[in-house]
Amino acid sequence: MIVNKKYFLLICIIIFISINCLVQAKDQIEIFLKEGDDLVSKGKYDLANENYSNAIDLIGSDTQHPQYVSLLFKRAGIYHQKGKNILALSDLNRAIEANPDNIHARLKRAKIQSSLGRFEDAVDEYKRVLKIRPDNSQAKQQIEKLKKAEQQLEKVRDMVRVEKNYKDSIPMLVEIQSVVSDLKEVRLMLCECYYQQGDHRKVLDETMTILKSEPSSVAALYWRGKTFFSMGEKEIAMKFLKEGLKFDPDNTDCRAMIKTINKFEKSSANAQELFNQQKYQDALGQIEDALEIEPNSPTHSTPLYLLKCKCLLKVKKGKESIEACNRALELDELNADALYNRAEAYMYEEDYQKALNDYNKAREHKPNDPQIHDGIRRAQKAQQMAKRKDYYKILGIQKSATPEEIKKAFKKLAIKNHPDKSTETDKEKAQQIYMDINEAYEALKDEEKRKRYDMGEDINDPHGGQGGGHGGFGGFGGFGGFQGFQGFQGFQQGGGGGGFQFHFR
Repeated sequence: MIVNKKYFLLICIIIFISINCLVQAKDQIEIFLKEGDDLVSKGKYDLANENYSNAIDLIGSDTQHPQYVSLLFKRAGIYHQKGKNILALSDLNRAIEANPDNIHARLKRAKIQSSLGRFEDAVDEYKRVLKIRPDNSQAKQQIEKLKKAEQQLEKVRDMVRVEKNYKDSIPMLVEIQSVVSDLKEVRLMLCECYYQQGDHRKVLDETMTILKSEPSSVAALYWRGKTFFSMGEKEIAMKFLKEGLKFDPDNTDCRAMIKTINKFEKSSANAQELFNQQKYQDALGQIEDALEIEPNSPTHSTPLYLLKCKCLLKVKKGKESIEACNRALELDELNADALYNRAEAYMYEEDYQKALNDYNKAREHKPNDPQIHDGIRRAQKAQQMAKRKDYYKILGIQKSATPEEIKKAFKKLAIKNHPDKSTETDKEKAQQIYMDINEAYEALKDEEKRKRYDMGEDINDPHGGQGGGHGGFGGFGGFGGFQGFQGFQGFQQGGGGGGFQFHFR
């Protein structure tokens, strides 16, 4: 009897302790829950998550606990906010298993499935919501959005990968992203489109978002490295590309990009060296190799287009030279060196007003640059010379013609164009031509007059010797070059009074 009493007393103690523990556990769960909610309101999500996890651990396998589903739902919300969608789905699966009719948990699970691009799963989930609540407008709207986003995704894949229509793809991808916000495929296509459109900052934003949730994403590391290189940050670019190779040593994109960067630097260096050696055609080949790799970088490409402008002008391709400078100015519209060199190309093409416009624009950015001021003076002088008669052209000779060649050309033209040989109807025109031939010969046969004419003076002005000025177009010495390049020797333009030298920077 005494033994039975002892056992009874022991059982009572155990029951008392168990009840007390349960009460304490219940109280502790409430404490963890309250502290978690307070921390969420303060934005301290990691600490809040710890409290929710502690409470869930105390509940254990008691899926009927009144706070079980709520705690799982709240922790899932934090996981989703942190980009930990798999963990969030795991908690929501447990919550729905405990309470299949919980609309909030089902809507949250459908939202996460949508964000991950799991279209079929998300639509099925919203349909289950509608079975429970047929009037749920959110579920109806999201089903339509998901169907549209899935169709758009199929279309935009072709636009990006096949058509290379990056500009029109961006707004469609942004719209898709509003529905499937965490689908990595969409973010990576946006990276490609933004990169091709030259919006480097947005590429960095998209890749950062990917790497926050998936630090080992090699594709994001690749686009980040490629973008930093285009921005002129080679060392940072190489860091991200090598980081990608740590996660995937055989990744072809990262390996190819590292090789491309090295090739670009080699081609750029070769182009400059060949330019300095006056091997302009070879330099152009190296420039094209480099620009094929990086055609749109304000940092890398602008100096190459400038160098291309100079090389093309040196090989007497003025129009192509202008186009090269145009590309440089598309990348950097305030580049004074590009404006100056385009002005030189316009001078070669004898488009003096456009040359003057570019010189003046360049002066706005570099008001104290003596080369630019000299260019303005030369363009103004060229405009003046263009308005006067071109004696060399009238006689059909080069500016370097000898006195004997001048005399020979005059005699030939005088005989051919004598007014006595013309008909009555053409006599007036013939007389004017004959007078121009004589005027040209009188000016050029006289050594002093010819010198003054070549200097840009008006030899018919009685005060011509007073204002001859600044040396005309004969020879302004070379100037120091842009980024270490030395100035070109002048191009002599044959035929006519425009045989002046060009200057480069």
